[in-house]
Formats: sequence, C-alpha cells, structure tokens
Amino acid sequence: MSVCDINLIAGRRAQKVRALTIMRCVVYSLIAILVGVALMYGKMLVATRSVQGHIAEVEANLTDPALADAVDRIGFLEGNITELQPRVTLLEKVHDSEEAWIRILRDMSGAIPKGVWVSQMTSRRGPEEQTLTLRGSAYRQRDIGDFMLRVEDLTWSGAPNLGYTQTSMNVQGRKSIDFEVTVPLKRAIGSDLR
Repeated sequence: MSVCDINLIAGRRAQKVRALTIMRCVVYSLIAILVGVALMYGKMLVATRSVQGHIAEVEANLTDPALADAVDRIGFLEGNITELQPRVTLLEKVHDSEEAWIRILRDMSGAIPKGVWVSQMTSRRGPEEQTLTLRGSAYRQRDIGDFMLRVEDLTWSGAPNLGYTQTSMNVQGRKSIDFEVTVPLKRAIGSDLR
C-alpha cells in the first residue's frame, strides 16, 4: 500500500521556507564576514599608516645632521678611549702610589717622638724591595730607640735598622745625636707602574 500525500502544497511550502531560511542564513553570514573583513582591513590600514608615519619620523631623525655629528663624536671618543686607556690606568696607579706616600708621611710624622727630628728621608727601590732611609737628630739615644719602635708598629713598615749614631753639637751649642735609620717597606710602592 502506498501512502499518498494529499497536502502537497504545505510540504512544498515548508521546503521553500527551509530553503529560504538557509539562503537567508548564508546571505547574513556572508554579510557578517564581509563586514568583519572590511573592519579588519580598516584596522590594518590604520595600523599600517601609523607604522609608516613612525618609520618616516625615524628616517627623518636618522638623516638629521646633528645625529650624524653625535655618532661621529661617539666614534671619535671611543677611539680616544682605547688609545688613552693605558695612560689612564697608569695615572690611576700613580694616584694610588701618591696616596701610599701620603699615608707613609702622615704615619711617620705621628711616630716621631718629642726630642727627635727627621731632617732627610730618601727612598731606595730594588727589583722586589723598597727601603726608606731616615736621617735626623735627637737629644738622647733612648728617643731614637723609641722612634724605631714606633716606626716598626706601622702597618706598612718592616723592622727598622739603625745605620749609625754620632754625637755632635748643634748651632745652640747643645749636644745632639745624629742618626740614620733604614726602614724596609712591606710592599714596594709603585712597583706596578709599568
């Protein structure tokens, strides 16, 4: 037995409505895609023009003569820095050496007891060692010994050696003792000045 659809008009109409609905969905989807693409294109166009503006600005800055002069100046200074670096290093070592000598003179003046005066200080330097020779006068032998003990306690000094003592008369006719003391330094000053 076969079924016969009597309501053919309603079935065709439902088919048409379904096809029309699908067609509308497709058209609306295409319109939405086109609007999305147009918006994306507009956004990309604005971003591209903004980047092109930044590129033009940077290119204008790069072609600025003041920038070229500054770059040339930096290159010149870098060349001078590499050329002058050994001299700067040497000057820093000389400065450190000066500070060491100032410390020695300050410590030495603090170590001189009353009744002793140092009239001459000379430095002798060998390949690895350095000594200070101090010549002066005192009123008593004991003051010279006290001076040597004080010098030995200084951080930069080794044990001092007494070279000689000699009795003499000073200009006021008072008896004084001339002396020479040799002080070895624990570290040669300026040994790295090369």
